[in-house]
Amino acid sequence: ALLVVCDQAKAGDKEDVLATWNAVKAAWVIGDIDAAQKHASAEFKSFEADGSLLSPLDFEGAKAAFAAGLKFNVQSAHSEVTVYGDAAILTEYHTRQLTPPGGTLVSMTLRATIVFVKQKGQWKGVHAHFSHLTPKNPE
Repeated sequence: ALLVVCDQAKAGDKEDVLATWNAVKAAWVIGDIDAAQKHASAEFKSFEADGSLLSPLDFEGAKAAFAAGLKFNVQSAHSEVTVYGDAAILTEYHTRQLTPPGGTLVSMTLRATIVFVKQKGQWKGVHAHFSHLTPKNPE
């Protein structure tokens, strides 16, 4: 006999993933890196839009940048979540505005893919990939 088990998404999982991601973005906007880090797994790594190699996020460097005056904002568009049991993929377009300490505003529109895994009942980011979008304004 062959037994096939399909792990279905549980009610509310999509909304929980989206709420987690929104909490991460809100924390970054106000510079609360500790709050953002709570939603990332210890193994979190990303490909950033600058073309850098796969690497862990430098949370301590981010804290120092905000302490020095970094300003950050992000707006999301067309966010979609697909859940596969205890894993989920969130895709969206987002516009980031960064003002480095003593610098000038830099604005970019990006494609974003974030992978979440449910760990001990909580959705945690485990991987993200950001790349520039052309054209700049998704319809």
